[in-house]
Order: sequence, then C-alpha cells, then structure tokens
Amino acid sequence: MVASFVLGAVAVATAAEAQGPPAVEVHGWLLTRYYADQTVNATRDSSGLITNENEDSWLEWERVSLYATARMANGKTGYAEVYIHPWLPNNSPSFLYLESMYLDVPAGPDAFFRIGKGRNLTFGIVPSYGNRKTSNYSPLAETFTMDRALGIQYVQSSGDDNLAFGIFNAQRPGNRPTGMAADGQLDTGALTATTVPHLTDRDSPDNRSGQLEVSARLGRQMDDINVGISGRAGAMDDTDSAYLASVFPTYTGNQTRIRYGLDATYRSMPFSGTFQYYVGTTGGIRHDGWEILLGAEPSSQCTGVWREMSSVCKGLYVRYGQYEVDVPETLNTMTWDTEQLAVSYVLPLQSSFLGNYPKWLQFEYERNTEDAPLIGSVQADEIPNDMFFVELFSAF
Repeated sequence: MVASFVLGAVAVATAAEAQGPPAVEVHGWLLTRYYADQTVNATRDSSGLITNENEDSWLEWERVSLYATARMANGKTGYAEVYIHPWLPNNSPSFLYLESMYLDVPAGPDAFFRIGKGRNLTFGIVPSYGNRKTSNYSPLAETFTMDRALGIQYVQSSGDDNLAFGIFNAQRPGNRPTGMAADGQLDTGALTATTVPHLTDRDSPDNRSGQLEVSARLGRQMDDINVGISGRAGAMDDTDSAYLASVFPTYTGNQTRIRYGLDATYRSMPFSGTFQYYVGTTGGIRHDGWEILLGAEPSSQCTGVWREMSSVCKGLYVRYGQYEVDVPETLNTMTWDTEQLAVSYVLPLQSSFLGNYPKWLQFEYERNTEDAPLIGSVQADEIPNDMFFVELFSAF
C-alpha cells in the first residue's frame, strides 16, 4: 500500500509538472555510515564472562527515505514517508517501514489539525533531524519523544504563545539499545553484551494497544528562547503488564502511564542550545532523565568565524545527558542508570551530484557509561557500547 502511494505520487507529480507547479512533490534522502571499531558479536559463557568479542569497522548503506507531500484544496496537505533499510530481510523486521502518513487540515489562523501517524507535536521538543542536531537520537529522546504517534493533534500559535494537544493510540512499553549499530540486531552474538537496552515508549504497528492517551504542550517564545511544559497520560493493557513484569521484579500490575516535563530551546546564530527534563511513571515505575545540547552553526549567509575558518560552513554540537530508573538494580541492564556524552561535527559538501540538494558528512562520537551494580558478590561488567561513525547524508 505504501509503495503504491509513493509510486502513484511520482506519477501525479510528473504529469502535473507539464501544467505548472506540481500538486504532489516527491523527495528523499540517502544515509550511509562508516562505523569505526564497533564492538560486535559478543557473547557470554555460562560464568557470565564476555567471549568472542570483536571490534569491527565497516561501511553500511543504512537507509533510504522517500516522502511525498500533496497540496489539496482548501489548504489541506497530505504527507507520507517510508524508510527502506537495505540490510534488513523481507520478513520481520521488514526492510520497509511506514514512518509517517497524515493529513493536515487548517483550523483557523495559525492553527491546524493533524490526523494520522507522524511526529508527536504535543510533548517536549520534537526530535526531528534539525532539532536534535546529532544524527543519533539521545537516550532521553528514545525514551519519551522519538517514536511516532497515531491519532489526532491540534496545533495553534497566537503571538508568542503556542498550544498543542492530541489524542493518540497508546504506545507500548518497550526498549531501545544504546550503542547499537544500524544492523546490530543481525549480529550472531548476544546484543545485550554490546548494547544497553533501556525502557522506552514504542510505536508497535504489528501489535497496537487498544488503549488511548492524551497529551499537551504549552510553549512561549521569549526573545531568543522558547520554553515549554508538557504532560501526557494514558492506560496500558495486559500485554504491557506482562512485558513490565518480565523485566522488573518489583512491578505490581499498575496499568497507568504518566509523562511530564520541561524544555527550552535557544537560538541566536551562530549559537544554539536545548535543555530537556522529563519524568515518567510506567505502571508505577518511575524513570526520568535530562540532557543539554550546545551547538555552534553557520548563519544562513555563512559569515563570521565560519567563513574565516573555511570556505565551507561547519557545525559543531555537544550533548550530555543522564537517564535513571527508580528500581532495584539487577544484572538486567534495563535497571541500570546511564549517561551519555555525544560530540557531532557536520561538514556540508559542495557537490552537484544528485542535484543541488543538501549533502554533508557528519562525524559523531558517543561515550556511553553505565552504573554497573554489585549484586551480592557479583560485579556486573560495564558494557562496551561506545560508538564512532562517519555519515554521508544526501538529499534528492
């Protein structure tokens, strides 16, 4: 269905170009990474010692994104985007992922409804490529804001104030592994020996919850700073309870989910920064985290110190954050507190290959640290999950 939509959009756009501005525009981007000295294929023997641990470097064609925007009558806009992961098989997990499909409907001056699946605009800072600055998501974003939402959103701006709220199909509790390469789940060894999973909200298209959740964010622009407060609440079902019970021995069967937090974004070129702090209770299990990101990036005219350093503009970003889960620590890494330092350097490329669209190299390093506990007389090992990669991004 998704592939048919995109192919159909290409045909409509091609036909419309002969008559004027197209009603449908189709674009995309390619993502290729070179991982350096990534720990892979690690397994544990019966005594718990890590064996068969290797450090490999390899080139990975990580992703192709195709997206189409359709301009309709009365100001409506349709949008669909699919991700293609060339390294994945045709079955579960599939190489084809529906990232977004929604309809935007105007609802008066500076307001609209968004109906369908896409980024959640109603909680915290939306971690889109431009907002997060680094290529990888942070553990905080993976936990609270990364996964797509399915439902109805209302977004309104009034002067310096902005309001957004929504009703969604509830996400499920799950996990995402910090320090995992794009194709890490295909390694033959135990993934838990080279990554650190942590509790997250997950969009599960193949196993959707029948519960609902509501979410809202109130923001205000104050000179160069935008600040916001957010809240989200919903219910879980027996499938969610079974998952939590399998991970956390102290889980009591509670089926409520609550999220709230603060965020702030600063932008005064060439400097930018964000701060986020979120708290969650998932079935009564409290987990929270914070992060701060500071960056220096070129202005649209590429002036000042950037022009003096090079004829090509650059961007440099540093992010630090901590994530904690309030449960007794076990040998399961999902009960561990973690922190991450990420440094990312962006070098735009001047090339006409694939047209005059944005292209850049991104050099990114993650230092991931875990609070490995002492359980009785057993000292847990800190997981070797630091990461460095060079990424080529090319739009078309």
